[in-house]
Amino acid sequence: MNSTDPTVLWVLLVILLILSAFFSGSETGMMALNRYRLKHQQKKSSGARRAAKLLKRPDRLIGLILIGNNAVNILAAIIANMLAIIYVGEAAAPWVATASLTILVLVFSE
Repeated sequence: MNSTDPTVLWVLLVILLILSAFFSGSETGMMALNRYRLKHQQKKSSGARRAAKLLKRPDRLIGLILIGNNAVNILAAIIANMLAIIYVGEAAAPWVATASLTILVLVFSE
């Protein structure tokens, strides 16, 4: 068995949960933008111009966000399973990791 320090795994898991929250927030924020207000903000803000450019192809934007979120959540599941193996053993690890990560993602990242 790999002797990875659990502290490193916990830090990685927290980082991945933050990234998952970022992707979920980006999806919600970009899709809920008021297009009319965004159009008027483009004159003042480079961020508004960038958002408007991204929203010209919402299918690509949502696809990219969802791919990123899925990749982060898959990595988080792998790390959660590694942590569960350390703390509860291999037999119960998949169940504990799945239940724990589901709760963490729903509460903190969605």
